Amino acid sequence: MRFSFSTELKRLLGYVRPYRRRLVVGMLLMAFVGIAEGVTALMIIPVFNNVLKPGMDNSHLTLVTVPFLHRTIYLNDFFPASIHHAWTVFAISLMVLFFSRGLAEYLGNTQIQFAGLSSINDLRNQLYAKLVQQPIGFFQENATGHLMSTVVNDVERVRGALSEWLADFFKQVFTFLGCTAVLLLIDWRLALICVVFFPLVIIPVSRLGSKIRRAVEKGQSRLADLSQILQETIAGNRVVKAFGMERFEIGKFRDTSRKLMRENMRSIRASSANGPLMDLLGAAVLSLVLLYARDRIKVSQLTVGAFVAFTYAVFKVYEPVKRLGGIYQLFMQALGATPRIFALLDQNEEVSEKPGATVLPRFEQTVEFDQVSFGYEGGPEVLRGINLTVRAGEVVAIVGSSGAGKTTLVNLLPRFHNPTEGAVRFDGWDVRELTLRSLREQIAIVTQETILFNDSVWNNICYGRPGMPEELVHAAARAALAHDFITELPLGYHTLLGDRGMRLSGGQRQRLAIARALLKDSPILILDEATSELDSESEVMVQQALANLMAGRTVFVIAHRLSTIRSADTIVVIEDGLIRERGTHLELLARGGVYARLFELQFAGIEALDRRQERSET
Repeated sequence: MRFSFSTELKRLLGYVRPYRRRLVVGMLLMAFVGIAEGVTALMIIPVFNNVLKPGMDNSHLTLVTVPFLHRTIYLNDFFPASIHHAWTVFAISLMVLFFSRGLAEYLGNTQIQFAGLSSINDLRNQLYAKLVQQPIGFFQENATGHLMSTVVNDVERVRGALSEWLADFFKQVFTFLGCTAVLLLIDWRLALICVVFFPLVIIPVSRLGSKIRRAVEKGQSRLADLSQILQETIAGNRVVKAFGMERFEIGKFRDTSRKLMRENMRSIRASSANGPLMDLLGAAVLSLVLLYARDRIKVSQLTVGAFVAFTYAVFKVYEPVKRLGGIYQLFMQALGATPRIFALLDQNEEVSEKPGATVLPRFEQTVEFDQVSFGYEGGPEVLRGINLTVRAGEVVAIVGSSGAGKTTLVNLLPRFHNPTEGAVRFDGWDVRELTLRSLREQIAIVTQETILFNDSVWNNICYGRPGMPEELVHAAARAALAHDFITELPLGYHTLLGDRGMRLSGGQRQRLAIARALLKDSPILILDEATSELDSESEVMVQQALANLMAGRTVFVIAHRLSTIRSADTIVVIEDGLIRERGTHLELLARGGVYARLFELQFAGIEALDRRQERSET
């Protein structure tokens, strides 16, 4: 999705609006700084005309003559008559001027940066909230590294535009205006000579800004690619090492890094052209000013003090123009990072609740799939015409070949997806009529990919259930056969698990996930191949923990082990998105259909292995 420059800028500045009072205060203070810079230039006039001349100790210090008012302003006008010595008047004025300018700059800078940083904080929080609320399919379609780069790198790029660059922008603008006013007051004809040259620089600077913006936009995309490679190689480091792919991954990283450097250099070349252009302008203006001023001084139409003040003001005008060109280019860099931010913010969130959605009471009767069909957006139907009723307390095993739609079917229960046709009902309530919170409180999920957070054991077990009593947490851990190994950890329940809980074995991680599900105490349980990646010893313990977890609950099992299928009340066989068969283990074997074929292919070898293990144990 492409955005126009004006749309991006307007939308970005919209985040500053809640802090406009601080921004206005900061702008007013920076306006004072600009006026003070102009007055500083005017202070040079009495230095050369009065303070540095012998015999001028008690003279009036001429600050400026305002042509259209026909009035001369003297520095002495701001002091009582008792203070009349030229050096005293000048010294006090200079101290007050610099102190007030410094204080205003400090306060103005902090006010503007507070507004900018607060707006970026709001943007980052909104972006994260939008990311967390995306549907499951969104994370299947978007690379993790790219999403992380958007939230971290792109937002950090924008941060400069709305904080320090914004404060510097206002300072330079008001300094430019203040010093320009001084130029006009001293000699408006001389000032016009300077103004003529500004368009010669503004036009190329704006074109350079467009190039910088495009280069940064491409550069941020390359940076996202780097983040993705880094995330994949760190997460899959064992696979990389097992297949000896270190050199390949290093080469891929270097190639992407080289492309990022190329885009950065395009931006740097465009940015670096700004300084020489401004220096060329300054040299041309100064040459003409000197030529013109020399003739004006000869005929006493311009004093030496006024000329020096004018020259100082020219450089003070030149400095903001040069700085503003750089700020404009930095701002273009920030705007180059905004398309991906706004594209993410414009994503549709997870399926929403209807106004006045019903809070589902605790599940007691049936879960029903009524003519349910589902297909991912832009793809074929994964499920077609599913009819299935599960009574409370039943264990339903769902089997089928890979890609048959088993996981998709159970993902409809917590409403990770909405059916494209038909309805899923809990105790007669269509899940689309219910609040998501009340629906998902009824369901606990244990999957083959155990998700643990870089937090303590206690917080992982109590995830979503803060403030749980100690006895309940320990009881859940004991039922999950996890309490013993937890107490052997260095800090027991307060031990940090590290990234994804990698300090624990697979079986230990799975038992913590089961303890978390036990503590949730939901009436409906989904087991998605929860033991498929465990060794035999770990699986025995996890199966015992699962038996404790399944007791008294309505269970949907995506089956992997034969023991789970044998104990199920009903086995549902899915093939090509359709329910082909249903019944008990013995009934389906006797029928000799799809299940019998799957059993022979997938489970017969496991059963033989189990029998040999049983004989060896006896």
